[in-house]
Amino acid sequence: MNCLHLDPTLLTNKLDTKNRDFIYTCLDNLKEYNIPIIIYYDYFLSSEEFKLKNLWNHMIQKWNHMKREMKNNKDLLKSNYYKGDYHQIHENMNDDYFNTLLSNFIEESQFKSLFICNCIQNYIYPI
Repeated sequence: MNCLHLDPTLLTNKLDTKNRDFIYTCLDNLKEYNIPIIIYYDYFLSSEEFKLKNLWNHMIQKWNHMKREMKNNKDLLKSNYYKGDYHQIHENMNDDYFNTLLSNFIEESQFKSLFICNCIQNYIYPI
C-alpha cells in the first residue's frame, strides 16, 4: 500500500455512524490489491449527502491541477489520462449519482482509483 499517502485504517478515526445504506462499487477494482476500500465507502456513507459534492469538487480540483502542472509532459499528453474534462458540481448529489460520477471518472483504471483514495485521504487529513 505504499501507493497511498496514509494507511487507510487511520481514516476509521474520522468515521461517524453510517447515515445511509448504499452499495458503492466505484473502487472495487482495488480489491485485488487488498486495499480496504470499505473504509472509503463507509466514509461516504457516514458523511452528509450534501458533502459528497464537496468531496467530488476536491478530487476534480486536484485532478485538473495535476493536468495543468504536467501539461508539457509528452507521455501524459499521449495518454488517456489527459483526455476528458471534469468539472465541479454545485448541486447536491446522492450516493448513486456520486458512485456513477466516480465510476465514470475511474474507468477501471487502478491509477485513477488510487488517485481518488489519496484525494479522500487529503480531504480528511490535509497535508
